[in-house]
Amino acid sequence: MKKMNARRILAIAALILIACLYAVTIICALIDSPFARSCLMASLFCTIVVPVVIYAFLMFTRQIQRRGDQLPGEEESSENDDQA
Repeated sequence: MKKMNARRILAIAALILIACLYAVTIICALIDSPFARSCLMASLFCTIVVPVVIYAFLMFTRQIQRRGDQLPGEEESSENDDQA
């Protein structure tokens, strides 16, 4: 139960972070100054990179959990090996 609550909290935090990045991007796009342009480019970069990093982290943790479920010394076998 605690594991699911931690995932839910992290998912909500990620959604809030992404929503804030979108808001900053829109605000910086509407302001006309050199500093706002720099902030716009940074927020556009983060808007693309942050979700990709979160997705990669989730894929990495799934792979680690799958490998941790196997017994030590047990190799991965495909379904075709069972039929032969």
